[in-house]
Amino acid sequence: MLDPVKLRVLRSVVETGSIRASAEALGYTPSAVSQHLAALRHQTGLELVERSGRGVVITPAAKALADRADRALEALADVERLAQELKSGRTGSLSLAYVGSVAATWLPRVASEVRQAFPDLALTLQLRDCTQGDAAYRGDVAIVDATAGDFGPEWESTDVLEEGYVALVGATHPLAARERVALGELADLPWVTDDPLDSVWFGVIASACKAAGFTPHVEVNPSDFEAVLGFLAAGDHVSVQPSLVTQRIRADVVSIPLAGDRPRRRIQVRTRRAVAQNPAARYALECVRAVAADHADVVPGVRVL
Repeated sequence: MLDPVKLRVLRSVVETGSIRASAEALGYTPSAVSQHLAALRHQTGLELVERSGRGVVITPAAKALADRADRALEALADVERLAQELKSGRTGSLSLAYVGSVAATWLPRVASEVRQAFPDLALTLQLRDCTQGDAAYRGDVAIVDATAGDFGPEWESTDVLEEGYVALVGATHPLAARERVALGELADLPWVTDDPLDSVWFGVIASACKAAGFTPHVEVNPSDFEAVLGFLAAGDHVSVQPSLVTQRIRADVVSIPLAGDRPRRRIQVRTRRAVAQNPAARYALECVRAVAADHADVVPGVRVL
C-alpha cells in the first residue's frame, strides 16, 4: 500500500511545480522531499520528476498519480474525521439493553437525554434479560439485575441502586388495607407473575418463599406486566414484584411492603470495556444514575448505591 505521507508530498510537488516550493509549503527540507519522491518512485516503478537545469519537470505519470491521490487523501481525511467523531461520541452507535422493570419509568428519560446530547448518535434500545451467553445480546451498555451473573472481564459493573420487594393485590383484596404483609401469608394464595419461572429474577423470590417455608403457587404466568395487573385487579391473585414497579401500577391495584426478612435486589449498569471511555456511553451511565436517584426519592424501599 502506498504511503499517504509520500502521496501528500507528491501532490504538493505537482501543485507547486518545484521541490523547494513544496518543501516550504510542507515544512520539510528540500532533501526530505526528494527522499520521499525517490521512495515513491522505487515503490511504484514510475518516473515522477525529471531534472531540468536547477529545477524539475513533473511527468505525466506523476500528474495522474497525484490526481488520484488527491481523492484518496480526501477519503482518508474523512476516515480520520470519523474516527475523531467516534472518539468524541458525536456520532456512531450505542446499544442499550435493559430489564423490563425500568422500561416504562427510566428508559424514556435516559433515551431522550442521550439523544439530545448526541443528536448524531444511532441509539438502539433493547429489552433483554441479559443472562444469555451471547455477548452481543447484551448491547454496549446494559441495565441489569445483579443476579444476571458475571458477563466476563470485558465488562465493567457499576452499582446503581438497591430495592426491596412488595406484594401486589387488587384494591378489593382482603390484604389491600394492610400496611405490611409477611411472605408466609401469601403461601396459600394463587400467584400471578410475568417473570419466567426459571429466570434468575423469579429465583430470588422463590428462594425467599422457600426460606419462609413454602413454594409459591403460580397459577398465571403471562408474558407482560399489564396482564399481571389485570389479573390482580380482577380476582384473588397476588404477585411479588420489585419496589420500582409501584410506579407502573393502576389505581385498582395496591402495593404492600413485605415485612420481616424480605428479599432485596441490586440494579447495575454494565458497560462493555471497549466503549467505556466513549463519551456517549459515559453520559448514558450518568443519566441512569440521575434517574435512579430521582426514583429513590419517591419509591419506598429504594436506596441509591
